[in-house]
Amino acid sequence: MSRYNSRMHGITNDVKVDLNWGFDHVLGYWYDIIETRDGEERIVEEWNSAMGGSRSKMLEFLIKYNCPEDHRSAVGLDMQF
Repeated sequence: MSRYNSRMHGITNDVKVDLNWGFDHVLGYWYDIIETRDGEERIVEEWNSAMGGSRSKMLEFLIKYNCPEDHRSAVGLDMQF
């Protein structure tokens, strides 16, 4: 299993958005977006390839949030990262 993350800061100091993504042997490719506002976490979006859909959804996520190029290439080639 691989797990990577990145934190984005919101408009105000009390809002943070965590991006988490990776590859798991059971879930396949996966990502989640979690917003923390006033100390409370809320899942904005979560997806994994075991839920259905194609690798293109994962690739869109990686491109949209400017994730590492080698992760994008791995998904494009259907490889683990």
